[in-house]
Amino acid sequence: MSKILITGMSAPHASAEANKRSLSFAGLICNVLSQLGHEVVQDDPDISWNINDLDQYDLVLIGLSPLTSLSANRVYGALNLIDLLQESSKLRFLIDAPEPTRITASLRAIVKTPDNLTKPFYSYRKGFMYATVPGMASNLLAVVNRLLNDEWPTTLYPALPWSGTGKIISQLPAGAAESLCAINLDSYILSTQDSIEVEKRDKWVVENYNTSWIKEVTGMLTYQSVPMKWHKGWNDEQVFSQISSGIGSLISPYQTGGTWWSYRLIQSLNASTPVATDWRESQAIGDSWTYLASHIETLPIDKRVEVARAQREEYAKSIPSRRDAAVIISDALNLYATRGK
Repeated sequence: MSKILITGMSAPHASAEANKRSLSFAGLICNVLSQLGHEVVQDDPDISWNINDLDQYDLVLIGLSPLTSLSANRVYGALNLIDLLQESSKLRFLIDAPEPTRITASLRAIVKTPDNLTKPFYSYRKGFMYATVPGMASNLLAVVNRLLNDEWPTTLYPALPWSGTGKIISQLPAGAAESLCAINLDSYILSTQDSIEVEKRDKWVVENYNTSWIKEVTGMLTYQSVPMKWHKGWNDEQVFSQISSGIGSLISPYQTGGTWWSYRLIQSLNASTPVATDWRESQAIGDSWTYLASHIETLPIDKRVEVARAQREEYAKSIPSRRDAAVIISDALNLYATRGK
């Protein structure tokens, strides 16, 4: 089997500990590949690594974030790895955050003003001092230019059962268009049974308050809304408990990218808590996904349970089985070719 490094520009890409607390798409990929028998290492990229440090890996999967984001505190190490592997067949990319257009915007911003890549504001980032050395800084800027203008290697992103590739293609640099590969691994984390009964309270649970959709929807509801995650210290178990006690989950689309995969969606289905999202997209997989939040709110408790059950069943029918998902990701990463190296 293969030895695979999963890393990237932010903690969800590179930190196994972070994914134990709050599962990301990168963490899910790590878990699934491990179940398939591969040796998977999730670790921080290091700006001091050289090509010899990567010889032990058959594949290197690097997560991309907007370079100007505060959360991209591993960006220098990630750019260094991309530079080292630019001629290697080992290199793969991963995008797991909503609104990929922000990645493109950040690349353009750095190309326009190169000094912004290593401005003092980013001194908190790992490898900052090394990144400011003239030779290294020019290498990292060259990688930024390539990301903006050259063809990308195979690039995985999380697919919802109702989403296509059109929106994400339009948000990324032209060189990414032929490299994008939609992956859905939800069959590995979606429950096939009803959740243990938890008392539902008259409240909505909200994944993200910072969207116009949420502001519009919550303004039309009778019941109060609370965040799924009260603060950054909450882990997935605490979030699941919060979701389980709500009458419904509000999973917002984003301004520039529509709906986007989130583990909170799967947690809601596992908690038998009905989901309200952008029905214009989600209706593609079944009638239970057309409910507006205002309608769910008026339903009696038993009807809400029926909606939640129907949503889970229609979702499960619309995603690849574990076996099919394993084949899809293995093909996307060309793991058959690397096996045994």
